[in-house]
Amino acid sequence: MKIKDPRPKQKRPPDRPTMILYGVLAVCSLITIGSFLWPEKPKNALDPNLGITDHKASGNLFLKQQQDHPVTDEMLDTAEKLGAKNAPDFTLIDTDGKPHSLKSLTEGKPLLIFFVEKECPCCLGAKHFVDSLAVMYKDSANVIGIINATGEVAQTWIKTTTPHFMVLQDPEQKVIRAYQAERGVYTTIVAPDGTINKAYAGYSLEMLQDASSRLAKLAGVKDQGFESPAAPTKLTSGCLFPEVPTETTNSSEKTL
Repeated sequence: MKIKDPRPKQKRPPDRPTMILYGVLAVCSLITIGSFLWPEKPKNALDPNLGITDHKASGNLFLKQQQDHPVTDEMLDTAEKLGAKNAPDFTLIDTDGKPHSLKSLTEGKPLLIFFVEKECPCCLGAKHFVDSLAVMYKDSANVIGIINATGEVAQTWIKTTTPHFMVLQDPEQKVIRAYQAERGVYTTIVAPDGTINKAYAGYSLEMLQDASSRLAKLAGVKDQGFESPAAPTKLTSGCLFPEVPTETTNSSEKTL
């Protein structure tokens, strides 16, 4: 008669290959879950968080969904053709109601104009780099932002980003259209003589380095150079400026 062993049978531990397989499956599961919880940012897209200094205030901004906006050959060609042309004259007010003209901003100094689309997250990220240029050439060049907003919206954008440059209001987008800024993040450098030195349809590290070089040359100072690991390596732009209702347009408005 065979006597049954009263001791409970112990499970045989899985062999090494099985344990490795379980480990691989676990890692794959975590990666899959993470891709849903933390979606990958679009390649070359500007990080909005770079330009935000007050995250609480940013909750009052209405922002579009973050997308990648590659610069096309057509955009580059249009921007290139603006070079050496007379910059369209303008007078815009800041959020304190003080007027500023192109003439006053280019008097003895080059001017960098950064065009801001009020709902564009890429403009928040790009503002970080414009800040750097403004600080680097604070005594040699003027740097401004022109936003398609006014009043509380413009003030909220400023409070959210605390820019190191002045922001002027262009809610009807007359100046924005005059400079053929199709999207937010477009940038134009105006020489002290009132001509456009360079127009950019997007941002990249190479573009920022070129802008630094041009501002220095126009101001007659040493190029401070520009280095930033956060800058996109490929030209990327911002969100389209919206269509403006026809009743706000002016038939006498001139473009380049």
